[in-house]
Amino acid sequence: MMESEMRSIRDNETWDLVKLLKNLYALPYSWVFHLKLTATSSSPKYKAHIIAKGFRQEYGVDFDEVFSPIVKMTTLHFLLGVVMLEDLELL
Repeated sequence: MMESEMRSIRDNETWDLVKLLKNLYALPYSWVFHLKLTATSSSPKYKAHIIAKGFRQEYGVDFDEVFSPIVKMTTLHFLLGVVMLEDLELL
């Protein structure tokens, strides 16, 4: 599971591998595993996610560098629908 998740992260280019600057450290992480059950499928899907332990961030150092690669298409469709209906600009 972890190998396929890491391959997916690499293939989607959601992060870059860089050398750390002096006096900085990488945030620790955890793997979260769960079963995803769907109403249409009789067999569950095994899921693995890598989660950064953001509570170890320091304000002014790495506090504003948070990235979440997951966006639900229904949320995006809803947001774009509201923008269209209200004749708003999306910047």
